Amino acid sequence: MRDRLLTAAQRLDEAGYPTEAADVRAVAAPGGWTMLRAKDTTEKTAGTNLPLTIDRDLRDQLKAKADEFGVTLGSVVADGFRKVVAGEWMPPRLARSSTANKVVLNVRVDDSLRKQIDAIKDRLSQEAGYRVTQSSIAIAWMAEELGADAATVDTEPSE
Repeated sequence: MRDRLLTAAQRLDEAGYPTEAADVRAVAAPGGWTMLRAKDTTEKTAGTNLPLTIDRDLRDQLKAKADEFGVTLGSVVADGFRKVVAGEWMPPRLARSSTANKVVLNVRVDDSLRKQIDAIKDRLSQEAGYRVTQSSIAIAWMAEELGADAATVDTEPSE
């Protein structure tokens, strides 16, 4: 589908619609589909705070991408939690980085989703061979969906 969207964007450019072509290219980009969702301002106040300790540069990337796509980070995290609960996605193992550049990113996530993740995180950790937490799911999903660079490591369990 991405190839067809890029072809459509090229044809829009050729027909003299550069703004529309740019919009189609943005939607075709990794994570671009999130721009099609209406920005839900209730996400900012719904749920409880989930503090995520992450690299400052990653935080800045995530915030910029969320602004660019017109979504809240909380809504992106909620989507990731739903995928994990449905068994459709497993977070990769995140690489540890130095503590020198760490900051806290706060996102608000619905309590019921957080409880669902808590109920299965031990099983997920056992299946994955590494620790799976609300934080690891949230960080990895945001990075993947928004196209930010989060360092990951090999997800194969160690022997």
